[in-house]
Amino acid sequence: MIWDYILYLLYGLAFFTLGVAILSRDIRLSELGIAKIIRLLAAFGIIHGFHEWLELLELLFPQIITPGFTFFRLVIVSLSFLFLLYFGLFLNIITLRGDKALQTTRKRVKALVGAVALALIFFAAYLDLGTGGNINTRLFVAFPGSILSGIGLILYSRTVRAFSSKTATHFILAGSCMICYAFLSGTLSSGFVIPILDVNVIALRGLSAFFIMFFTIRALSVFSIEQRELINEQLLRFSQSEKLTSMGILAAGIAHEINTPLTNISLNVEMLKDLVGSDSGITKKIAAIERNIDRASRIAKELLHFSREKETALTPTDLSRILTSVRNLIKSHPRSEIIRLELQETPKIMGIPWKLEEVFINLLINSLDACGENDSIKVETSHHDHQVRAVITDTGHGIKAEHLGKVFDPFFTTKEVGKGTGLGLSVCYNIISQHGGTIALASSEQGGTTVTLTFPVAIDGN
Repeated sequence: MIWDYILYLLYGLAFFTLGVAILSRDIRLSELGIAKIIRLLAAFGIIHGFHEWLELLELLFPQIITPGFTFFRLVIVSLSFLFLLYFGLFLNIITLRGDKALQTTRKRVKALVGAVALALIFFAAYLDLGTGGNINTRLFVAFPGSILSGIGLILYSRTVRAFSSKTATHFILAGSCMICYAFLSGTLSSGFVIPILDVNVIALRGLSAFFIMFFTIRALSVFSIEQRELINEQLLRFSQSEKLTSMGILAAGIAHEINTPLTNISLNVEMLKDLVGSDSGITKKIAAIERNIDRASRIAKELLHFSREKETALTPTDLSRILTSVRNLIKSHPRSEIIRLELQETPKIMGIPWKLEEVFINLLINSLDACGENDSIKVETSHHDHQVRAVITDTGHGIKAEHLGKVFDPFFTTKEVGKGTGLGLSVCYNIISQHGGTIALASSEQGGTTVTLTFPVAIDGN
C-alpha cells in the first residue's frame, strides 16, 4: 500500500514540476509559435498533478469520498485534459501553417476550435457523472489531446532543429512519451493491471509522466538558445547601425567638400574649352579632365545618398514585379542574358519600390561583375513561414573568407581602384533594415556567391 502512496505522490509531482518549469521560463521575447501556447501545457501539468494528489488523498482518507468530492475531482481532471486538448490542437495548427499561424488564423476559426473542444469535454463529463469514474473523459478528451500533443511536439522538432539538433531530439522524445501516455491514460481505466508484466497502469502512467517532464524541460532550452541568438543579432545590428551612422555623417561632410571645388573646376574647364578652340591635343586633355570630374561627381553623389536616410511610407509591394522590372532595367549590360528568373507567386510585402529596385540592381550588378561569359545567375523567390524570400545565386569567382565579414562595411570593396566605391552593399543593408528584412551573404573562393534576402509578409497593410 505504501508504494501506491509514493506512486501517486511522484506521479502528481512529475506533472506539477512540468507546469512550474514552463511558467518559470521567460518567453516574452520569443518569436517561436510554441511560445504562444506553451502555457496551456503548463496549466495541464499543474492541474493534472493536483488531480493525482486528490486521488492520493482518497487513498489516505477513504471517508472523504462523497458525491461532492467525486464531482470536484471530475471537474479538475476534465479541466486539465481540456488544456491538453487545446495545446495539441493549436500546436498542430502552428506546425502545419508556421509560427505566425495563430496571428493570421481568423478569430472565428479559433473560436470554433475552442467551442468544439469545450462541447466535447462537457459531453464526456456528462457521461461520467454518477459513475464515480472518468473513463469517458479520458477516452474522448485525454486520448485525442495527448495524441495531438505528441504528434505536434514531434513535428515541431523540424522548426527547432535550426537552433539545435539536440533540442529537436528532446522534442521528439517528449512527443513519443506523450503518445505512450495517450494510450495508457486514455484507453485504460485507473485500476487496470497490465497482463504479463502484472503492473498497475498507474505505475506506467507515472513513468510516462516522468519522461514527459524530463524531455520537455530539456526541450525548453530552445528558448534560451533563441534568446541568445536574438541578443547576438541585435548587438550586430546595433554595431552596424552605429558604424553606418558615423560613416554617414563623415560621408556628408566629405561629399560637400568635394562638390564645392568640383563645381569650380567644371566652370573653369568650360571656359578653358572656349579659349583653346579646336586644338585636338588640348581637347583630348580637357576630355580626360571632364571624365575624372564626372567620376568624382558620381562618388560625391553616392556619398550623399549613403548619408541621407529618407523616411518614405511603405506600401504593399509585389516582389516578383520589382525583380522583373530590375531585369528590364539592366538589359543593356553586356552579360545580362545570363540572369535567369525563377519567380514563384508570393504574398505582397510592405516596401518602397524604387528603393528595392536599387537594392536588386546593386546586387545583380555585383554578380554580373563577378561572372564570366560561361557563368550564370539565378534569382528565386519563395514564401516560408510568413516571410517572402529572394535568393540570388551566381557561379562567379566568389569572395574570400576573410572578406565576408566586411562586405557590408562602408567603403570596403574588392573591385579594382576606380571601379567601385564600396558603398553599394552598405546602402543595401540600410534599405533592407528599413524594410524590417534581413540580408545574408555566403560565398567561397572556389566560386559562387549566394545572397539571401527575407521580408515579412504584409498583413492588413502593415
